[in-house]
Amino acid sequence: MPDATARIVTLFLAALLAWAAAAKALRWDAWRTALAGYRLPHRLESVAAAGTPAIELGIAALLMSPAPRAGAALTVALLASFSLVVLRGRSLQGEKLPCGCFGGARERDYRTMLLRNALLGLLAAVVLLSDRKGSALTGMSVPEGGELIPAFLVALGVAAAAWTAYQVMTSARRGSRS
Repeated sequence: MPDATARIVTLFLAALLAWAAAAKALRWDAWRTALAGYRLPHRLESVAAAGTPAIELGIAALLMSPAPRAGAALTVALLASFSLVVLRGRSLQGEKLPCGCFGGARERDYRTMLLRNALLGLLAAVVLLSDRKGSALTGMSVPEGGELIPAFLVALGVAAAAWTAYQVMTSARRGSRS
């Protein structure tokens, strides 16, 4: 597997987990509301409330460390535990469950959440199966000279794609409420 692919996937997973942890911390009430919707035993819910964002942030740091495979293995374990909670929630509440993934409490179909977890697990498998050793940041260089314009255009394209995705999701949410 190309080194660049493993590096990009590692950076993506680390950013995603850091974002998820930050969203839960910043939108604490929404996160706790979503978590309560799974009707976990009280002690487990209390541990999961603070533990989930802390673990997500810790795994993100581990993915960026010289031991990205350990971070990827823990990502798979975390996603497996999330999937078990989703399946348990489905058996108690039906097909729509609160999704506290990024600090929100919006309900989603349990199959969507399981699919998302499986896809993220595949990305973690890419990191696990890569021969990359060391941090994803090792050996990275800042673009210079003739690389600046293409790098800027790529960054601009990523920002435009993210903005477009955000606008589509916002519009879809408004449409589903009507």
